[in-house]
Amino acid sequence: MRAEVVVVGGGITGVAVAYFLAERGFERVVVFERSYLGSGSTFKCAGGIRASFTSREHIVLMKRSIELWGELSRRLGIKYARSGYLWLASREEDLERLKRYSSIHNQFGVSTRFVEPGEVEEMAPALDTSRLVGALYDPLAGKASPFDAVHKLYLASREMGVEYRFEEVGKILVEGGAARGVASSGGITEAESVVVAAGVWSRQLLEPLGVSLPVEPEPHHAALTEEYGRLFDPLIIDLESGAYAVQTFHGHVLMGVEIPEQPSWEPGERLAFLSKVVRVWSKWLPWLPSANILRYWVGHYEVTPDHHPVLGPVGSIENLFVATGFSGHGFMMGPVVGEELASWVASGAPRTEEAAHLTLRRFEEGRLIKELAVIG
Repeated sequence: MRAEVVVVGGGITGVAVAYFLAERGFERVVVFERSYLGSGSTFKCAGGIRASFTSREHIVLMKRSIELWGELSRRLGIKYARSGYLWLASREEDLERLKRYSSIHNQFGVSTRFVEPGEVEEMAPALDTSRLVGALYDPLAGKASPFDAVHKLYLASREMGVEYRFEEVGKILVEGGAARGVASSGGITEAESVVVAAGVWSRQLLEPLGVSLPVEPEPHHAALTEEYGRLFDPLIIDLESGAYAVQTFHGHVLMGVEIPEQPSWEPGERLAFLSKVVRVWSKWLPWLPSANILRYWVGHYEVTPDHHPVLGPVGSIENLFVATGFSGHGFMMGPVVGEELASWVASGAPRTEEAAHLTLRRFEEGRLIKELAVIG
């Protein structure tokens, strides 16, 4: 039987696209994943969710995504908490950056505000505030469990008829200038439309079609401590280093920080990361050197030149759509991207003007979008 839509990639983006397509009434949606659901970037992320960006596109889309996270949590039981983000400044120049960020947030209806050390200590009792010059709090932000989100969306989409195949897609089939399906390790699957949501590997799938995706596989590292009781509620960010830390729903502390890396399809572990992440966070969490690090991993950000995703139709090929290049923000954008791509496939247009700004065409026309608040 011919599929209405084939989705390539079983991370949060692909599963969310399938869910919203099924919700729109598509009866024959097939998702292809070469490993297990979430096996790419999704299950390696911190689970943070925020609209406190500095571009209109990010802010508008993420405000909608936060609405959808709340709806999906109530409807499907996804573990989600609007526990906030806390941006920490230990230098005056960082405080000035936060003031610029907050002005942009407030302009677009994201009510970030500066908080005193006493309020910081209430939100984050395990945090040492002696170095604090200023702190910006985002009450709209929060976190969700990547594992729970993918699992619940998978179950709900299957109930609506979405089919999942654990096969590797080797080729997008194109005939007469239009996508006609995919060739996978299990054979040929014809389709009316194809959505490529395969993270950094989207580039490899589209290159043979003459489509150049400006996406680089940038390695990023994360570490997880043993479980603790309540340490801090918001996801916390050290603005000086760009490091983040979040306490998971199970009580672990998940931490990340940037280290110098070159783009790589097969990134490896780096002891330099463990040394730096502990050094940075020990300044704020003085008990950290005595903690046990249970796990450490490395994954990919699929990074575009302007740190915004590539969404929507591939102009040179009809019925072919892409959703990639999230530059570390793919998990939080999952619901809104699913909704926007489902609209594009169903009606030929996205729901919002902001999504329409994020097509591949912007790179061809030199219309890059500026984002200041990139962390991780």
